Amino acid sequence: MNATTDAFEDLAHALRVLLEANYHAHGGGLLQVDRAEAVGNIEMGLANVLNAFHSLYDALEKDGHPKLVPWYDKPELALLLVLRNARHHNHAKKVRTMHSYYAQTADKIGNMEMYVLLDFPALEEGADTFDVYLSWADFKELLSMPQKETRIRPALAQKIESYLGSSCYADYAAKYELPEERVFFNVVPLIVNAAVKLVPTIKHLVSPRSTEGKTYLDIFQHILPADTRRPEVNCGPIALMP
Repeated sequence: MNATTDAFEDLAHALRVLLEANYHAHGGGLLQVDRAEAVGNIEMGLANVLNAFHSLYDALEKDGHPKLVPWYDKPELALLLVLRNARHHNHAKKVRTMHSYYAQTADKIGNMEMYVLLDFPALEEGADTFDVYLSWADFKELLSMPQKETRIRPALAQKIESYLGSSCYADYAAKYELPEERVFFNVVPLIVNAAVKLVPTIKHLVSPRSTEGKTYLDIFQHILPADTRRPEVNCGPIALMP
């Protein structure tokens, strides 16, 4: 049995499920009909993607390739492992999605709340991803927590912050006269970046069995990553139905 193939198949299906959850929430209108279900589907979809990356990390070791991918030397990969562990261990409020953050912090569900949204544009002309925004305030809290709790070394936290260009986030917020904790970043292009970094290295270990597995194995060998240093910055009112 090839654990790496199994884990990659899990990742491919998790990516499809997250895409579908996002589509049904927005394009399908589920957010307007059943907010809790729509948000829950996105949360579970994201959790499955992050868990699948962690499973790949374990599978490579199980298959006898523990040093093939230097996960914690690559901020693109380390970021997703850090996010997965935060959710697994309930650190930093699990680094909430924008929808969960809104539901937990809005004065009243249905009220307009202003957020600053950072998206990372694809380097490939005409390419784009869908949006799943995470709380920068939660993630910043995670990276600043004691190492004994999170096992995130200060050097790794600094590497991830540099990769995200987060030293500019407070300035982005200030331009809209908002505090830094109102900044949210799109995690989907970061997922793509991790896959682009990972797949060319492990492709010879993967024998995909599904259409999803074959498709994603091919896509992530050929697309260009997103540019995290020059995000697209927007600000607008967010409201969810009660």
